[in-house]
Amino acid sequence: MNKQCIVYVSDEAYFFPTAVSALQARSHTQSTTDIVIVLSESIQNKKFAQQFCDVHGIVLIDASCFLRGKFEQLDPDAFSHRVTVSAMGCLLLSDVLPQHYHYVIYIDGDTQISGNLSYLENLEVRPFELYAALDYLSLVADFDRLDRSVVFNSGVFKFDRRAWIGHAAFDYFLANGGDLHDQGALNAVVGDGLVLISNRWNFPKQFLHLVGNDKPTIVHFMAHPKPWDGRFFPWTNKEVQVYRKALQSNPCLAPFVRKISFLRYCVYKLRSTREEVRFRLGLGRIRWHEESIQKVLAG
Repeated sequence: MNKQCIVYVSDEAYFFPTAVSALQARSHTQSTTDIVIVLSESIQNKKFAQQFCDVHGIVLIDASCFLRGKFEQLDPDAFSHRVTVSAMGCLLLSDVLPQHYHYVIYIDGDTQISGNLSYLENLEVRPFELYAALDYLSLVADFDRLDRSVVFNSGVFKFDRRAWIGHAAFDYFLANGGDLHDQGALNAVVGDGLVLISNRWNFPKQFLHLVGNDKPTIVHFMAHPKPWDGRFFPWTNKEVQVYRKALQSNPCLAPFVRKISFLRYCVYKLRSTREEVRFRLGLGRIRWHEESIQKVLAG
């Protein structure tokens, strides 16, 4: 049995983009690394999710019963439809993953993977260590030369499940809450165990328009809108087509497709058009030099 896996945690509303990212991960990893999707809730269309996973050699684990009991301890007012309680599932992976998985690479479902993941697969993680990349706001602070504490992003990280700080982070959130949910809790308890990696492996979508020839391997579409909602600056139609092609090839994913309202689409479109115009005119603080982005990618 394989000792390493790449794992996603998903509810029904997020299964479509998660499945697409998992499919990309499967095509960019060694056969000795399993791809796993953990269901954080009981889903109505589970048979279609299982069908997709069976076809593509992805392991589907229904952890809804266990996680439901844990999530009932959390304050529901701390979550919204945009940040669902399933986000906290990554903190409890050591309880829901089979014990033969010693090393775990966690990836958020709102990601696209375009290159080989052997770097992440080959990272040697010691007990209680967590390998992750800087968060978007920490990168902004670095670009602006501001004195700001280091915050890693929880969209991609690797750890040893036999010595995982997730339980401590979950307990921290129970006691203290926080707007950053799982990310804030992990940052609070990680201490000296944090090992920073290049943002090549967790690249914020906000910088996509500044990328040159050296492309990031994992792009994280944090915050809203998302590329499965449509084409919005700073990404292009290329990122949108990823989901359309996946759906054409896998019609079993159709029940999981969620569309935003027309009003929300218009709001996103107006906002993205404004930002694109500002960028083209050289306005706004988001236009950092391409050299800074290449430095980020180099790590």
